[in-house]
Amino acid sequence: MNLLTWNIQAAIGTGRYRDYLLRAHRQVMNTPSKTGILLEIARKIAPFDLVCLQEVDLGGRRSGFRSQVDAILAESGHVHAAVQHNRTIPGLSRHGNAILSRWPLANLQDIKLPGRFKGRGCLIADVIGPVRFRVACLHLSLGGEDQDLQLQTIAIALREAGTWAAMGDFNCSARSAPMQAFCKATGGKLPPSPLLTFPSWRPRQDLDHIVASERLDLVHWRAEAARLSDHLALSARLG
Repeated sequence: MNLLTWNIQAAIGTGRYRDYLLRAHRQVMNTPSKTGILLEIARKIAPFDLVCLQEVDLGGRRSGFRSQVDAILAESGHVHAAVQHNRTIPGLSRHGNAILSRWPLANLQDIKLPGRFKGRGCLIADVIGPVRFRVACLHLSLGGEDQDLQLQTIAIALREAGTWAAMGDFNCSARSAPMQAFCKATGGKLPPSPLLTFPSWRPRQDLDHIVASERLDLVHWRAEAARLSDHLALSARLG
C-alpha cells in the first residue's frame, strides 16, 4: 500500500519566492492555470492508494465555486473520499482537508483543532483495506504552543486505534518540541532522517510528515519531486 500526503496550496502553483507576489491574484481568483495544475496533481497521486491533501479549496470563488477534490477525483482513479471544511473566507475561499482512498473509509471524525485562531483541522477515518488502520489528515497552526495543543488532541483520537498513521502539514520539524512530545505520547515513529519538503523549489524545512504507530510497518519514505505547490509531497510504503 502506497501512502502520500501533500499540501497542494489550492492549485495556486507557487514555484519560486517571487511567485508569492506574481501569482497573488490566484489567491482570490479562479484562473485557467489551476485546471491544469489540478490535472497534474491528479496524475501524480494516481499511483498512490491512500492520499491526504491539505489546503484544498472546497468550492470558493478562487476555485470557480467547484470543489477541487471533485476535480482531482475525476482524474486520479480513487474511489472513496472524505473531506473536512475548516475555514471560509466569505466570497473567496473554503479551506479544507481531504482523504482519497482505493478502499472504503469508515468512522469519520471531523476534529476542529484548538488554537488562538480558528480554521485548523484534523480529519480522521478508518481505512478498510488489506491492512486496517486509522489515518489522520491534518494541517496544524504555525506557532509551537498551538501545535502542542493540537497534537495532544490528535494523540487522544489515535491512541485508542493501536494501528494508525498521521499525515499532513505539521508546520514544524521532526526535531521540534511539539513533534517530539507527540511521538513520545503515542509511540509514533518517523523516518530515520528528516525529509525536506518546503519550499518546493529549494527544500530547507521538514514541515510535512507521515508519522506511524509501531504496528504499522512503513518503509521508503521520500519527498516527491513534483513542484506543483510550495510544498513537496511526501510518500511512504506499507511494507
